[in-house]
This record gives sequence, structure tokens and C-alpha cells, in this order.
Amino acid sequence: MKSMLKGILLLFFLSFNLAFGQNRCGTSDRLSRQLEHNSKQHAYHMQLEEEIIKWKGNKKTSSIINIPVVFHVVYKNTIENISEAQILSQLTILNEDFRRQNNDQINTPSDFISIAADTEINFCLAQRTPNNDTTNGITRTETTVNSFSLYDDRIFYDSLGGKNIWNSELYLNIYICDLSSVLGFAAFPSSNQNINGVVIDFESFGNTGTAISPYHKGRTCTHEVGHWLNLMHVWGDTICGNDFVYDTPTQESSNYGCPAHPSPSCTNNGDMFQNYMDYTNDACMNMFTIGQKTRMQATLATARQNIVSSKACQIPYEDIGITEILSISNNSFCGNQLNIEVELSNFSANEVNSAVITYKINNLPSVNYQWNGNLASGSSTNVIIGTEAITMGSYELSIYSSSPNGFDDLDLNNDTLEIFFDVIEGYAYNIGIITDNYGDEVSWEIINQNNIEIASGNNLTSNSLNEYEICLEYDSCYIFTIYDSYNDGICCDFGNGFFSINDVVFTGSYNDSFSIDLCDLTNYSDKIIQTTNIYPNPSSGNFVFLSKTLISQLKIYDLNGKMILNKEPMSKSIEIDLTSFKSGFYAAHIKNINGNYSIHKILKQ
Repeated sequence: MKSMLKGILLLFFLSFNLAFGQNRCGTSDRLSRQLEHNSKQHAYHMQLEEEIIKWKGNKKTSSIINIPVVFHVVYKNTIENISEAQILSQLTILNEDFRRQNNDQINTPSDFISIAADTEINFCLAQRTPNNDTTNGITRTETTVNSFSLYDDRIFYDSLGGKNIWNSELYLNIYICDLSSVLGFAAFPSSNQNINGVVIDFESFGNTGTAISPYHKGRTCTHEVGHWLNLMHVWGDTICGNDFVYDTPTQESSNYGCPAHPSPSCTNNGDMFQNYMDYTNDACMNMFTIGQKTRMQATLATARQNIVSSKACQIPYEDIGITEILSISNNSFCGNQLNIEVELSNFSANEVNSAVITYKINNLPSVNYQWNGNLASGSSTNVIIGTEAITMGSYELSIYSSSPNGFDDLDLNNDTLEIFFDVIEGYAYNIGIITDNYGDEVSWEIINQNNIEIASGNNLTSNSLNEYEICLEYDSCYIFTIYDSYNDGICCDFGNGFFSINDVVFTGSYNDSFSIDLCDLTNYSDKIIQTTNIYPNPSSGNFVFLSKTLISQLKIYDLNGKMILNKEPMSKSIEIDLTSFKSGFYAAHIKNINGNYSIHKILKQ
């Protein structure tokens, strides 16, 4: 099957050189020339066809897709500088044609009505530039170029008399100019991103102003945008060719004017000359098919997937910033490996889904981290952006955020944080104690091998996580002891407390005290035996618990000791959703069918 597909594709692409002489559309001829000079495009198209076939076999229910459009008017005289009304007429035509809301749909022959499709693709005027400035979605550029031609790319470059393309992964760029020899052309998804747009002659654009019959109803642009979305001509650009769409009849060649239906060719009962991907007059075109819709939707799910999530049709609002460097406290760090963790905050009015976070240590090269997620307005999330090996000494760490949702940040003043810190040679112990109702009864201490107290704490906050970070020298052993003055521990009569040292979790069920040799931390029989695996952990809110035995009860507590979830699943697998809860640590208390009890820390990012 795969070799057959490659053979068909190779024949198809080679057939561009046999395309019929015409001046309606130059897309196939441009692609043919690109393929002659870039063998990688053959491979790209073959790979894309395989991805489309795979997508068709696994496609989900489609939803309405909005594509941001920017119109670039490049003109030498006032006639070519078309009106905003003419531009908006073309936008209306695109939306009517692609949503099958065009008035002339009544002209679709009865034998094609059942496969005529609403493609569920909308087009909206861009409301922001790539630099995050507001825009009306229209640019105007005066040029000294008399006219632009099919095979030169001057239209796409300021320096050559055209207009630099806006990010073609986030915008559909449509150029209007004096275009010689053809009415329009478009880029297939494989084209260079710097020239990946649609170009239309100013006399074949929209349905008013400079538009001239018989190409005066905006269908040239509809046709070329079809190419931009990976549609082929319905005759496959060769005699009785293949357009890779199952429900368009095989036809001998392109049609011109407005033939009478039916007009059979090859072995069909009538060419579909009403299809936007033929060459008939604008007034004769009125439909896409279900198969063409599927192909365009597949392309938007694969090769052009980034434009589907583009925010370009929304007014500029992105504002994010680094609000805390979490890896370093009190301007010091203990250890030789620094996990750089920051708090990323969204100051925007709406959700942010992507950003770049950059850090730089001393004079070392900057490191970029690409963050992707769902950060609601006014919320923050903790992000680990890198790991660096460090030695004793003084350091400067600079971290800044940029490119929220792929656009410029509106406020640069809150993007950057800098910190100066010293690295201490030693081993870091992170101690977390979740107390019961009586935190004032709890205290702790660490002593060295000479019984000298190194660190301690008392009068802990009740029903809360009490956290401490201690740096201890490598060449000594230490004893950690937790006390309870009422001799009843921190679990389980008056709360559900427990404590952890680094990643090892211990039960809070003890009497007056419980001691741990930190040099042998992981070998304690009194630590809680974790028989349940949790993934992903950390997570944005969805966690899966997998146990070797049946789980009879699962309780989730926040750091204030409040129970937020209680389940009795009697299952070895449990899924929970904490997406509606704020970011931070939670305690999962699990009891299995054998009565064994375990506690786990989970982190909701």
C-alpha cells in the first residue's frame, strides 16, 4: 500500500510539468518549479499524504476552525490600492464559500448535493501583529514594481518592493497586487515559510471595486485558499488524473467558462465543474465536497496545525512574567546540582498556552526552555526549566520569560528576575511536616555524630505543611528526631499528619518521638511502604493511581489538612481530576484491601 501511494504521488508531482496552459491559477506551475530545485519537497509531500491517511483513519469529531487572515495590499497607484470594502467583501465570500452559505449553492446539481460540504472552516481578520500591536488585519505597501509575476518572490519581501510575510504558522497571508500572467497562486504546506501565502491579482479579488467579470465574485481567492489547505485541482493536473479526494469525479482536464451539466469525460457521468478547484467562471462555481473537507481538516490537524491554535484573531493581551525563583532561598544553595525552578505567572486577561523561559548563569551561554500548558488568567505555575552542575562559589542567575502564545509580551517590566547566590558544599535535606490539630506540640532537631544540635524547629503551624531546608556537610552523619509533647504523634487521632525527608515519606504514627539516621535514610522499616505508583506526578491536574492490590479508600488532603476528595473505589486503578484546584502539593492517603496504609505527595502544577 505504501509503495503504491509513493508511486501515485511521484506520478502526480511529475505531472505538474504536463499541466494545461492557462492563466487561471499558477499554483501547480510554482510547485513544479519548487520540486525541480528541492528534492526534499517530494519526500515531504509523500510523508504528509501518509499522515493524512492515518488521520482519516483515526479522526475525531471535527469542530469549527477559525483561521486568522492578514491582507497585504501592495500597490503602485491608487487603482491598485483597493478599498477596505473590497477586502471585506472577499473575507465574506471566503466564509460563505467554505461554510456553504453562498447564495448560489442552489445551482449545485441534484446529483452532487449529497456530497456538497460545509467545511467548518471560518476566516477572521487578524486583530494583532506578530509584535503584539493592534491591527485591522490589513497592511498597505506602496511599491515601485510595475507588476509581480508567477515565479519571482519579490511580493514577499520589503527589500524587493513587496511586504514581509507575517508568521505563516499563525496567519494566512493573502497578498493583493498587480499580478501578471495568472489570476492567483498559493503555497502548498511544504513551501518555505517566508513565501507561504496566497497571491491574488487586484482585478480578480472580491466582488466590488476593481473586480472584473468573469472573475468578479471572489472565487479566485476561494480556489487559491483551497490549494493553501492542500487541495489539488479536481482533474489532478493531468489527463484523467487523481486529486486524492474520493468523491470528486475523475475528469479529463480543466473546464472553462460555464459548461452545461452534465458534461461527462473519462468514465464519469459528468464533470464537477461547479467545484471551486476547477477553472470555470466565478459564477459557475458553488461547492466543495465532503472528501475535500476531510482533506483540508486533515491538513489543519497535521501540516498546518499551529494556525488552529493561533490567537491572532484576538486583541493583544499576553502578559506573563517570572515572579519567583524557587530553587534558591536566602541567597544560598546547598549541593552540586541546581534544578532551576521558577514561578511563571499570567497577568493577561485570558489563558496563555505557551511561552519561552530563558536563563543565564554568570557568563555562560543562555539556555531557552519551551513551556507549553494551560495557564489561566491571574494564575501561576511552577516550572523546572533546567539542571546545571555547579561548584562552590558565587553566582548570578538571570531568568526571563518571552513569547507568550508566540507573540511579544505586552509588559517587559515583569519578565525578568535576577538573583546573586553562593553555593555551599554539602547535602540538602528538605524536610516537610504536615501536622495534626496540635502543631504546637510538635518539634524537631538534627544532631551530628558528636551530639551537637545543628538545626531545630518548634511550635509548628497546625494542619499545615511546615517546610525546612537544611544543608549538612558531606563528611558527617546526622540524626533527625521529631517529637510530640503529648506523646500521641501527628497521626491519626487528631488529624492525618505525616512527614517527609527529601522524597522519603514517613508515617506520623509514633508516641513521644521518632528518630532517623539521615545517612541511612532509605532503609527504615518504619517509613511508609509505597505500594502504589502515581503518574504523571507532577501533573496539571489529572493523576492515575496504580496499585498491586485493591485500593479500598483514597483520600486527598490539601496543605491545610482539609479533605478535598474521598473515594472508596475497590480497584487497582483510579483516576482523579484536580484541575479545578489551585497549584501546589497535596497528600494522598491510601488504604488497600489488606488494611495497609500509605501516604503520597502529589504536585498539581
